[in-house]
Amino acid sequence: MNRLLLYLHRKSREQKHRLFLRLLRPTPEMRILNIGASGTGIGLPEQLESFYAHRSQIIGGGISYADVQDYRDSFPGVQAVVFDGCALPFADKSFDIVYSNAVLEHLPDYAMVRRFAAEVQRVGKGWFITTPNFWYPFDPHYHLPFVQLLPEAAQRNLVKRLGKTPYEHLHLLTAKQLRRLFPAGKVVSSRVTFYPETLIAYRAVSV
Repeated sequence: MNRLLLYLHRKSREQKHRLFLRLLRPTPEMRILNIGASGTGIGLPEQLESFYAHRSQIIGGGISYADVQDYRDSFPGVQAVVFDGCALPFADKSFDIVYSNAVLEHLPDYAMVRRFAAEVQRVGKGWFITTPNFWYPFDPHYHLPFVQLLPEAAQRNLVKRLGKTPYEHLHLLTAKQLRRLFPAGKVVSSRVTFYPETLIAYRAVSV
């Protein structure tokens, strides 16, 4: 990833965190579940835990043991757990906030996306779920124009021909789809370039 892309990525993550604080208004006592949590060894440096002051209130993880181990090593103080975001092992409304950054678009199909969204709303009193905007002209994963308009198989074939490694699953969502998935919340956009790159479904916690 070149310097410009790294810069834009960092700015996007910083802006999303500012929105998280402004829209959700988390207090030090609130319990947060981070679905698809990443460390800085396998993932990129700018994670929720890189910015958030109260790590001991966060339980984070995902389905990959290696990712969860990297997450634990990267952020001392968090509670790192292996779990499936589509079948969360937590009681109803057991978290004040469910947070997830750029996970939805990597689920195998839309049925799994619906299950994921249902689980978020089951265990969380509030939530903050981000995903790339389908209508942004450059896909943020492959850094190619309009590749998200192609069927997944065609995306993978094109990416391979260009010498890149394709994702196993990648299908971006629109704001309309996100509203249908999270009808009890709101959807906003975030941008650091000329057009919104990110969509965010959120619901503030009632206090």
